[in-house]
Amino acid sequence: MSSMNRNIASLLPRVLLATGLLAASAVQATPTLPALNVPASGVELPGKFTWFDMATPKPVEQQDFYASLFGWSFRSPGQSDDDYALIVNRGRAIGGMFRHEPPGGEQDGALWIALMSVTSVDEAIATTQSSGGAVQVQAATVPDRGRHALLTDPAGAIFGVLDSSTGDPPDYQAEMGDVIWVDLFARDVPGMIRFYSGLAPYEISTRPIVQDVERNILSAHGMPRAGIVPVDEEANRAAWVPYVRVENVAATLEKVVEGGGFAIVAPDERILNGNVAVFVDPFGGVTGIVKWEYSEDAGQ
Repeated sequence: MSSMNRNIASLLPRVLLATGLLAASAVQATPTLPALNVPASGVELPGKFTWFDMATPKPVEQQDFYASLFGWSFRSPGQSDDDYALIVNRGRAIGGMFRHEPPGGEQDGALWIALMSVTSVDEAIATTQSSGGAVQVQAATVPDRGRHALLTDPAGAIFGVLDSSTGDPPDYQAEMGDVIWVDLFARDVPGMIRFYSGLAPYEISTRPIVQDVERNILSAHGMPRAGIVPVDEEANRAAWVPYVRVENVAATLEKVVEGGGFAIVAPDERILNGNVAVFVDPFGGVTGIVKWEYSEDAGQ
């Protein structure tokens, strides 16, 4: 197994402690959220990950860290019990951040929650439950936004599903600071492929990462949407990790360290020519970064 997989595997139990505590905590309050598209896009892309939320015990400090790192700004969409703030990159909201207080004095890290587009949240819930997953936050309809819910897959990874009332964002070339990719790190790769293929019309292919390690690509509507990467027995559950597009991976990691974080996957010339890394922020959030150049005919 590569050092990338070993390092992420060693951190997953810590991340997944946060997952369990999140499900047990008071995150039921639904903030006022903007529509995904104004005007409505008229596009439906089930299987695309369209929104990224971070639960954190220290939202103000977390916002300062990511503002310095990626140039993100934050704004409140309206009053909420959990201090929900939109993550804004280059004038466009790409996700949110909210306060998650660990219950009972537990020490809890920050956690990313990626939301997948689905055609029916209720059907996604039924499929999840029948396949061994669980509902963590029940389905709710949010004015202007649509219907969403938070779930865990059979391996324990938390994720969201969203049926947007204004359609999905059309495919585009990600700007610097946008989330460009998301990977699921899991032990049971065939089981995860079966599970997520039951939620969206994915086609599966593989691409090598390093020798003897492959990323399984989930594609839908003619575009790669996410990856599933194997980890070893050290990881007792699975976890989703988003990747942000940056201009320079090494320089971004220097900022991570200056801000109190650390790399768990350093740049490796065998992996995308050294243009990808994964770090832990000062509050436990696990985030990937990647330098990616588009070809002239590339989409997202």
